Amino acid sequence: MRRIISSLLLLALHLPVGARNILPVFIADNHGETFGWVSRTFDLDQRFQLVLVDAHTDASATERSEEIREQLRRVPNMEARAKTVEKWRTSGRIQAFNWIEPLMPRPFESVCWLAATELDPPRLAELHNKGLDELDGRLEVEPRASGSFANRWQTVDLAGFLAWDPGNQPLVLSIDLDFFVGMAAAERGETFEAIWQRAMEWPGLAGVAFSVSRPWLENEREADALVQLACDAVHRTRGATLEIDASIDDRPDGSNKAGEHLTSSKSVPRWDAATAPDQLRNRLLAFGDRLKITDRKRDWEQILGKWKNDSQPLRISPEGGQVDCDDVWRFAAGAPPVLRVEAPAGATGRVRWYALEPAQAAYDLLPHTGLGKSFSSSPARWIYYKRRSLVATEDFALAPSSWHSGGPGSFRIEAEVEMGGGWMAAPPVELRLAEGNGFRASLSECFHMPYVFGVAGMNEISLTGVETGWGSDCSNMLIYAWRRNGRPLQWGDPGRLRSQLATKQSMAIRRDEIERGIAIDFGKHVAALWEDREPLGELDGNDLVIHHLGNFPKIITLAEISKERPRFSLRVPRQARELRLKVAGDVVLAGEERVEIPGMEKGSAALFLANLEGVPSLKIPEHAPRYDFRFPPARLEWLRFKGVDVVSLANNHAGDAGEKGLVAGLKALHAIGLAAVGAGRNAVEACQPWRTEQNGVRVAIFGICLVDSMVAGDNQAGVAKLPEHSALLEGEILRAKLAGEQVIIMSHGGSEYRLEATDSQRAWAKWLVARGANLIVGAHPHVIQRSETYGGAIIVHSLGNAVYPKHLKGLDSGHVREFILRNDGSVSESNLSATPLEKSDEK
Repeated sequence: MRRIISSLLLLALHLPVGARNILPVFIADNHGETFGWVSRTFDLDQRFQLVLVDAHTDASATERSEEIREQLRRVPNMEARAKTVEKWRTSGRIQAFNWIEPLMPRPFESVCWLAATELDPPRLAELHNKGLDELDGRLEVEPRASGSFANRWQTVDLAGFLAWDPGNQPLVLSIDLDFFVGMAAAERGETFEAIWQRAMEWPGLAGVAFSVSRPWLENEREADALVQLACDAVHRTRGATLEIDASIDDRPDGSNKAGEHLTSSKSVPRWDAATAPDQLRNRLLAFGDRLKITDRKRDWEQILGKWKNDSQPLRISPEGGQVDCDDVWRFAAGAPPVLRVEAPAGATGRVRWYALEPAQAAYDLLPHTGLGKSFSSSPARWIYYKRRSLVATEDFALAPSSWHSGGPGSFRIEAEVEMGGGWMAAPPVELRLAEGNGFRASLSECFHMPYVFGVAGMNEISLTGVETGWGSDCSNMLIYAWRRNGRPLQWGDPGRLRSQLATKQSMAIRRDEIERGIAIDFGKHVAALWEDREPLGELDGNDLVIHHLGNFPKIITLAEISKERPRFSLRVPRQARELRLKVAGDVVLAGEERVEIPGMEKGSAALFLANLEGVPSLKIPEHAPRYDFRFPPARLEWLRFKGVDVVSLANNHAGDAGEKGLVAGLKALHAIGLAAVGAGRNAVEACQPWRTEQNGVRVAIFGICLVDSMVAGDNQAGVAKLPEHSALLEGEILRAKLAGEQVIIMSHGGSEYRLEATDSQRAWAKWLVARGANLIVGAHPHVIQRSETYGGAIIVHSLGNAVYPKHLKGLDSGHVREFILRNDGSVSESNLSATPLEKSDEK
């Protein structure tokens, strides 16, 4: 119920609720399992074309197939269908050689069979007729309502496959890995790559199923290598999810090949995912939440847990940087980093490096609409990254000159490390190099991104639109840049963007305006001003603009882009009411000698917030704290003198005086006129925000603790904490958003005296932004940690110390930050808004 309420609230806020472009991929040892996967994944009455890549037809007719077709549909629910399919598989009625015919003519209206890499006309005709004979083999004794399938079967070789154009018809791709038997590793890789890349270009591709077919393979090593090849391709495909049926195939097998094995060795070999080599385990673990493994007899949660425990770290780390919440490493274009593999013991030092690059320059995520045809004649739907070999090194480092030829943009780098048992892939690292400042810097991150029609509807985990990294388009590239600068505009087409901006009344331009963003609106297309060239200060044809249409982003002159679009207007962010907000980090009023950092005062700000580390009470707790930050309530006068309006008590020292001491401290704060958030007499009170409205800007301020602390309960005083109060806090934040309030989070998390944000800090920051946080400011580490922008929100992981006892470490690490909140939902650092914005000419 809570999930439903959250979705309704998100809809009311016009926030994405999970629009995704998902390509389901399935792997099992036997194509008989593909029958069950198809029956539970697709609408059985929808028309699909099956594309079969297989050394065999798999088209043998099934006894009483009309009965199978009817029973598949006459079930009350999916669970009943699964049980019915299981019965057929257990009895041997559905097997690898006859799974296709019962699924025709619905959902498989027709079949295109890739039978071999190269076929002369006689052999092609022979194989084609073989498929037809098998499909209609029982037609005389068991007539079908749909008659012969002869006109529904097509046979091709690789050249025919690559030239074949299915149009927009929905497709299911079935690949039996025995197709690659006998190929050398290089030929196998090239052939698989050609097949996969072509399939990713089909707009109607709806799913992919792999069969390992272990009985037809030479040995386990070949089976694992082929599964590795498949998993590598799936991993490099945006939106692809992987389901593996890891059950050891113990079903009846009436195939001729199984008979041969039983005659020679008394057993039929089967592929066992649980015995996968380290290289394949490493790749499967890299899928994370994109992987689902089922097994009729074994607990794969336990198996994967053991794999994780046994695995050794293998990752690429750019030197001198920190990863952002969106898993991107950001650097200046003029300072690309050295990349280094962190490899486990046993690595030889040899590394093969690759650049991962989009196979196409343009994609259409909405092929069914037909609207994407205007930018490309045949755009692909699935974004697949091809590998381009960079260099092989004899140590673990890659020099910038080996992967970066100059300029800004988005880059994905992957590495393979030589281990004792072979080459193991390190998960790719994504880097974005920026040029300039502000809006222009964020635009420059989009170079090398493909054009993706429909990217506005993307939602991946807590990222949306261009922030997912799938690509961008003309309007959403600009929206991305504004969101990176604290203006959370809604994704959309040029019309949607136009509705969120104001018209700039003059053609005079300033450098600071370019840094804040100027859109050049051509109606159905939009670009951004990139550089003001001579004559300076006035927009003319010599000036450079950046735009994104049907290819990778590029910079051209205004005169060039205006040849076909002579009429345009300039658009800029709307003028909005503002509220200046100051925030200080840890304020420790315990002890007798304390140090105060410069700027610890309200000044001209409308609001001044601080994390009060400790409790204004001298009550003696039942259990003495390890570090005692209690202090006399009289010291609160000093905070009032400094102009502090709101303090957060959501920290690990709020319980230093026990429950009674916390309640007494809250009373002392209220008595002196200081608002307190993040703590209360119970959980509901602790999770309530403090609200205010000034100059038309409505604000809701929350305090949230992420570390061990005295947690508030139903009838117990304490602090608001994640994950314990996730449901309460989610509801309060959504209510604040519905009320049009800016959501400010004062968080308390991380590791003390650590300069880098922890995984926990980043994870909860993402969670909070996904629910509507506009600004998150952190405390607890007692040192300054970096800031970043994520999902249109600003995150300051730690402000460090503001007031602290002299004996604390990190005494010089702290600062007070000032932000500007606007009633349009945007947030920025105060020094980015020195000049007024244009007034809106729209209602």
